Amino acid sequence: MNIKSDEFKQIVDSIGKFEERLFAHPLHNSTELENIYARYTNKLKVQEELKAVKTKLKEARSLLQMDELKHRKRVLRRMEYCTAADVIEFKGRVACELSSADELLLTEMIFNGIFNEITTAQSVALLSCFVCDEKSSETPKATEELSGPLRSMQDLARRIAKISTECKLNVDEETYVEKFKPFLMDVVLSWCKGASFLSVCRMTDIFEGSIIRCMRRLEELLRQLCQAAKTIGNTELENKFSEGVRLLKRDIVFAASLYL
Repeated sequence: MNIKSDEFKQIVDSIGKFEERLFAHPLHNSTELENIYARYTNKLKVQEELKAVKTKLKEARSLLQMDELKHRKRVLRRMEYCTAADVIEFKGRVACELSSADELLLTEMIFNGIFNEITTAQSVALLSCFVCDEKSSETPKATEELSGPLRSMQDLARRIAKISTECKLNVDEETYVEKFKPFLMDVVLSWCKGASFLSVCRMTDIFEGSIIRCMRRLEELLRQLCQAAKTIGNTELENKFSEGVRLLKRDIVFAASLYL
């Protein structure tokens, strides 16, 4: 053909090198080549099918999430957190200020006046139920002093769970209520009344590190509640939560290092 192009020569050389590699491959003269190639083709087919199934699964999950979103919006409408047109209501604006714990239950407690009839220390102790992840074999003594507010909180939690179930959300009422554990109520109540860290640690079998972690989470929650109270213009409640931060934030619990 008398082609003198350097590019063409490079292509011919490359083809020659690939042919050499092909002929030198162990499978070139193998009697199993056809069988192996068929299995490889089948593998590619299975990979394509798997990819298609994963795409369908992703679409199905997306539909499930859309259904859950619709159910959650239905709960918010039922509880007057937003309108039918998805406009945020007054209660919804308060809930938007809360992210450290269960927004719905906290907002319901505020609007039902649970914090109005108890002291600052008692309010902080009651709020410890939202940040306590530990279990204890000991029954807190503070549950006697705060039995009324605790029962009111649990009743509100049951109402939220019931509405959620009616709106087709998968919520178990007892599991939801038991999520708010009262095992640090007496510890936090005594701490807010000025007790030493050593004495409050002796009141429970929960580890010291867990107590400190819960108190620090509780301080963050109180700050958010201050902002929530400010949103509704309740100065008295805002001052109560601010005072709660002051009572809580002291001594070794909030030291920069526990080794100081």
